[in-house]
Amino acid sequence: MEDNKTPVEVLLERGQAYIITTLQLFKLKGTDKIAEIVSSLASGFVILMLLLLLFVNLNIGIALLFGEVLGKIWLGFLVLSGFYGVIALITYLFRNYLIKKSVRNAVIKTLLKDEQFQENEQ
Repeated sequence: MEDNKTPVEVLLERGQAYIITTLQLFKLKGTDKIAEIVSSLASGFVILMLLLLLFVNLNIGIALLFGEVLGKIWLGFLVLSGFYGVIALITYLFRNYLIKKSVRNAVIKTLLKDEQFQENEQ
């Protein structure tokens, strides 16, 4: 039996197939972006935790050293805490430039990575 479809029916079927394919493509691209962001966050978190352990141990050593030089252990911890208080204040004052702008640019760069690649191909 021959398939006697009118050109309009064929056009509608192809249009429907195109829409389904386009929706699947958007879903796959979205999944890829989410997976890339989550994997970046996970690897960054692991590295951050390791650096945090290094940082804590190093700071305990530095505080004990300062305490020994100053004659009282607690003074070393106080001096180091004051230093980090000043660093925290400076970070707070410049947070928009130091943190927000960098994070925003990294997210935008990640989300637009494929679009830039496609523009370069054309």
